[in-house]
Amino acid sequence: MDKKTAEILKRAKKIKMLITDVDGVLTDATMNFFATPSGKIAEVKKFCAYDGLACHMLRDGGIKSAIITGGNAPATEARAASLGMDFLYYNYLGKGPALKDILKRTGLKKEEIAYIGDDFIDMPVLLEAGLACAVKTSIPEVKKIVHYITKKEGGRGAFREVAELLLKAQGKWPQTIKNAQTGNIGKTPKPKLQVVDFKQQ
Repeated sequence: MDKKTAEILKRAKKIKMLITDVDGVLTDATMNFFATPSGKIAEVKKFCAYDGLACHMLRDGGIKSAIITGGNAPATEARAASLGMDFLYYNYLGKGPALKDILKRTGLKKEEIAYIGDDFIDMPVLLEAGLACAVKTSIPEVKKIVHYITKKEGGRGAFREVAELLLKAQGKWPQTIKNAQTGNIGKTPKPKLQVVDFKQQ
């Protein structure tokens, strides 16, 4: 095992919450807007099923999950709630305050947080996170400051890749496989999603 891999695993062992951006990480960064019959404009998100299952795997493994996004699409809230995520922070183009609020609410330390990003607005959190991750399709400036770069692209299993990294580093992968074989993935009760809207702060 090389020094870089050993350092990543050392950091991954401490993680108790995985936080992610949405556009470019949970999606491929494509934004689709449609006019509803009432004339309003709705944004439609395309999420990856592999990433969705990863949220259930993390919850079963005792690792919390959260979203910090600069957007406010209702589809994101519906997705986060259905997957049993713990927090959703809306309208946070400046993501540093959202991280501080999460740490305050949970009592977690920075070194217990992993974050996945891809663009400039993710940099404040990536610089603070115990395990900073960038998706394969991230901008070069983001890739330069992280500990881990995924092999998968955003919206195509990058979140799942990081989730598996955490579970394996913490020795929880055998139980995940057992849960899969017995049909018990996602049996851990879902928490009520806590939604924080920056515009209402």
